[in-house]
Amino acid sequence: MYIESCKQHFSAIDDPRQSAKVSYPLFDILLGSLYAVIAGSNGWFEIREYILGHHHWFKTQKMFTNGIPADDTIARTFSVIDPESFNACFIAWMQ
Repeated sequence: MYIESCKQHFSAIDDPRQSAKVSYPLFDILLGSLYAVIAGSNGWFEIREYILGHHHWFKTQKMFTNGIPADDTIARTFSVIDPESFNACFIAWMQ
């Protein structure tokens, strides 16, 4: 399945968030954001709106089962991951 392939590519990214405070899996935020940007979203608010508009599809993929994160949550999540690791995973995914 395509989602599983994506998970494999992005599994190398460490999630430095405190696990007790995590409501949204890192993979859900990463992939939802990537899809949103590819579809033309510009900024955290538009990324959230894209995910919200496609929530039914994401739920069928067993993603965002706890709802949709706020745009600030998406931004904070991206601010704590290692950009070099994300870049390497993204390039591997695109190849």
